[in-house]
Amino acid sequence: MNLTEDQRYFLSILRETGFIRLDQVLPLLRINEPQKEIIHAGALLRRLRYMGLLARSGDGCICLPDLLRDRPDSEILLSLDVLLALRPERLLQVSARQPYKLCFLLQRSDGWIDYFAVMPVQPGHEGRISQLLQAEQKNYVFLLPLENMEQHRQITLSRSHFFVLRQGERLRFYKGGEAGK
Repeated sequence: MNLTEDQRYFLSILRETGFIRLDQVLPLLRINEPQKEIIHAGALLRRLRYMGLLARSGDGCICLPDLLRDRPDSEILLSLDVLLALRPERLLQVSARQPYKLCFLLQRSDGWIDYFAVMPVQPGHEGRISQLLQAEQKNYVFLLPLENMEQHRQITLSRSHFFVLRQGERLRFYKGGEAGK
């Protein structure tokens, strides 16, 4: 099956995440090609659907056809929102590696490359998350979506990390150690 570069790129993300919200499609395509418009996203989705490589689920998402009966993982969708909020110059790699919900390799506009790992933190699990992340061998920048601001006080990390909080429709990032300021 002959796939375009756009189709391969998009499917590589979908294969890792399983689901992508429809409102995330165009921003994901624009990461590597900022000139993309809604008609390009629509055409890409129609073609992949026609080829049987994706399906539309009933909850505003697209998914792999074999996941059509499943429900989307809200933490994976949140992790994609975190990725998009960073507004990277280029997305080099995406993976769903346990214990993280999403890992990605981004290239910044200055050419630097950063490796991020997203791990949403449920209330009551802050200590376990701190221990787990402190033991990580890879040099990730940890992005930790929290449900409330008070959780940051219970997370102790000496590694590079940011807390992420949803405020209305936006995500706010707080550098670890500065979250209460």
